[in-house]
Amino acid sequence: MDNEQIKKKLIIREISFWKKNHLLPEHYCNFLMQLYTEGEALLEEQEEELSKQAVLKKDSAPIIKVVQMLMLALTTLAMIVLMFLFAQKYAIIPIALSCIIFIALVYYLLKTANNRTLTNTLVYATAALLLFAISIKVSTLLAPGHSLITLGVLLINCILWIIVGVQKKLIYFMISGILGIVLMLGYYFIFL
Repeated sequence: MDNEQIKKKLIIREISFWKKNHLLPEHYCNFLMQLYTEGEALLEEQEEELSKQAVLKKDSAPIIKVVQMLMLALTTLAMIVLMFLFAQKYAIIPIALSCIIFIALVYYLLKTANNRTLTNTLVYATAALLLFAISIKVSTLLAPGHSLITLGVLLINCILWIIVGVQKKLIYFMISGILGIVLMLGYYFIFL
């Protein structure tokens, strides 16, 4: 098969998928199908089979993604609450669990680097929030009462947000980083 025939088959499969899933009005799909099959009518079974082979797939389980996102948010919130509720003696357990979750989130983001979906947005925000909480908790455990060290850790987090925001073109990260730096500088000059 030459390139043109392969392209034509692919287009016919996609048109069948569009028709089956009502992505275009049926009369448009019929017109396009007639155009690309050069007048040959396809049987309904053939169109059904072609639509199953389409490259563009309908999201099979959107409810599963919603549940996963909800579970991710609740787990992160639970880890952060546990991290700050436990006494210093037992704080290592939620910190370690949060680090494991953070590493898993970074791995997921590296695996799906070019996806710009709501799921990835939530994962970026969750990873940033976890890193923020971990770094603040560790800094307060290692240097209790030293507000300059905590401010330094906050500054590093904000700079990291700006870098990630610029690199990945995530405007909310850039805004958060800049606002965080402005608030820290204001706090430093007013209260310290």
